[in-house]
Amino acid sequence: MKKKNEMPLLDHLSELRRRLIIVVVTNVGAAMIIFNFAGIVMEYLLAINPGMQLVYISPSELFLIYMNISFLAAFIVCSPITIYEIWAFVEKGLYKREKIYVLVSLLFGLICFAGGVYFCYRIVLPVTLQFFTRIAISEVKAMISVKSYTSFVNVMLLSFGIVFEMPVIVFMLTKLEILKPSFLQKYKGVMIVIIFIVAAIVTPPDVISQLMLAIPMVILLYLSIMISVVVDKMNKKRRKKEELELAA
Repeated sequence: MKKKNEMPLLDHLSELRRRLIIVVVTNVGAAMIIFNFAGIVMEYLLAINPGMQLVYISPSELFLIYMNISFLAAFIVCSPITIYEIWAFVEKGLYKREKIYVLVSLLFGLICFAGGVYFCYRIVLPVTLQFFTRIAISEVKAMISVKSYTSFVNVMLLSFGIVFEMPVIVFMLTKLEILKPSFLQKYKGVMIVIIFIVAAIVTPPDVISQLMLAIPMVILLYLSIMISVVVDKMNKKRRKKEELELAA
C-alpha cells in the first residue's frame, strides 16, 4: 500500500490558503460575469409559476436579488473547480484506496446535488407554488415581493441539492469504516424525527414545503441504510481476504 505523503504543517496551510484563494477568485469572477445574465436566470425562476404576480418594495431590491442569483449560480457553475481544489488538497494525505473512494464520492456528490436541484425545480417547486396560489382568497390581495419569492426558491433548491448528497456521504463514511449500518438501523427512528425537525427549520413555515423536503429525506435515509449494509459486507469480505493473504 502506498505511503501517505508527508508535508510540514506550514506547507499544508500555505497550500490550503492558495486553493481557497483560487476557489474564491473563481466564484467571484464567475458571479461578475453571470450578473450580466441574471435577468435570464430570473426568467427561469419566474417560469416555475407564471401565474404568481410579484412586486418589489425597495429601489435596491432587484439589484440585490440579481447579486444573490449571480453568486448562487456561480457557486453551482464553479462547483467542478471547487471539487477539484478540495480533491487536490486532500488526496496527498490519502492512501491509494482512500483516494479512489473520495474521488468517486466527490463525482457522485456533484451528480446527486444536480439531481436534487433538478428534482426540486421540475417537481417540488411547481407543486408547492401552485398549492399556495390555489389557497388564495379573493378578499385578500396577494402582494408577494420578488425578494421573498427568490429567497424561497433558492432555499428550496439548495436544500434539495444538499439532501440528495446523503447516500454519497453514507457510502464514503461506510467505505472508510467510520460509519456502521448497525448505527443507522439502531437510530433510524431518531433520525426520522430529526429529518422532520430539519425540514421545518430550513424550509419556509408551511406544511407542504416541509413535507416535500422531509419525505424525500426519509426515502434517501432508507436508501442510505441499504447502501451502508452492502458496503459494510464488501468491507468484511475485503478484510477477510487480506487476513487470508497474510496468513498464507
